[in-house]
Amino acid sequence: MTPALPQPQPLSLPEYALKARETNRFQSTPDEFDNLRFGYFGETGGLLASVKKSVRDQLTDPQNAQAAEELGDALWYLVGTAGFLGILPNELGDHCIRRLRKRFGENDQPASEPVNFRQIDGLLDTHKERSDLDRVKQLGTLANSAGTLANMSLAVFQSMSPPALREYFGTLFAEWVLTCGCFDLRAESIARDNLDKISSRWPGDEKVYPAYFDPESKYPAHERFPRRFEIEFVERDGYVFQLLNDVFIGDRLTDNSNEADDYRFHDVFHLAYIAYLGWSPVVRGLLKRKRKSVKKVDENEDGARAMIIEEGIATWIFNHAKRLKLYDGVKAGKLDYGVLKQIQSMVEGYEVDRCKLWQWELAILKGFEVFRLLRHHRGGIVTVDMERHELSFRTANSAVPQ
Repeated sequence: MTPALPQPQPLSLPEYALKARETNRFQSTPDEFDNLRFGYFGETGGLLASVKKSVRDQLTDPQNAQAAEELGDALWYLVGTAGFLGILPNELGDHCIRRLRKRFGENDQPASEPVNFRQIDGLLDTHKERSDLDRVKQLGTLANSAGTLANMSLAVFQSMSPPALREYFGTLFAEWVLTCGCFDLRAESIARDNLDKISSRWPGDEKVYPAYFDPESKYPAHERFPRRFEIEFVERDGYVFQLLNDVFIGDRLTDNSNEADDYRFHDVFHLAYIAYLGWSPVVRGLLKRKRKSVKKVDENEDGARAMIIEEGIATWIFNHAKRLKLYDGVKAGKLDYGVLKQIQSMVEGYEVDRCKLWQWELAILKGFEVFRLLRHHRGGIVTVDMERHELSFRTANSAVPQ
């Protein structure tokens, strides 16, 4: 019999609130309260829309899998809104548990602190067999409560007594918990997944890159990316050539499009993936650095399918960027989350799926920054530095990278 894995420590409401607050990009802004309460309403609406879509399109994924992310995002906004109004996490959890006990006919008693999500899940589990929860009805209740929150002004909440305010948000939280139960989802799992998601997207000041995919301890030198190298892009007669140490690599490129858009310089995106992700099956092939000493890695991670996925990502992002001035002026933390989420789904199952969303964002934004310079100067030298995680540009007659 396989021994059971030890359970992690319960995730407490104060711990979740602290980590969520660290990623609150609305903090101390004039519209913080409105952004938080409207965000909760929006995520609730997203939950209802995902349920509708799963029925309409007869998707194979169960509704609860689609609901989990929406509920996680809704939790972030709900806890943030309560915190903005001065409600402590333990107070929010305590009033939620009291509301649930009342719903299930239990005697009222304060929750032990720190209140954690496992306590809440346990309470729901205890009454699961005789619960009268109806998914459609509960979704309607959740939507109604979210709409009421969105419709109430800050002045109204500030006029409420502290006990009434705590009771109001405890009830909101309880309705969120009951909705989780309708989808057979555990509140603790949703909260943990949400923290993983937001740390992947907004890591704060401490960015930790994963280890190289071709470590020295596992692969010989000729199968590893050089940790620092330069590629020169040269445009001649409408074609772009690439040189490494004055040797041409790859094919000469055009835009391959009826509309001129300078996609001929797009290999810089692959170089950005190396600098910020440590990954590029396409460039491994060009530099003949495939990891042939490990057959499975050579065939799967460095093979044709991985290359096609990488090229598909580069093309898809480029088409998106063309509608947004090639991301000129887009700052880190502001790139469309939907773009990053789509990329993550495209690389699922490959080694690069352990890279965080913030890494992809840096690779994309820096890649387009250098692309715009190549486009402007009609060529130049691009330096890839894997150790410093940097991509830099200089003109062919310049000694200083830009």
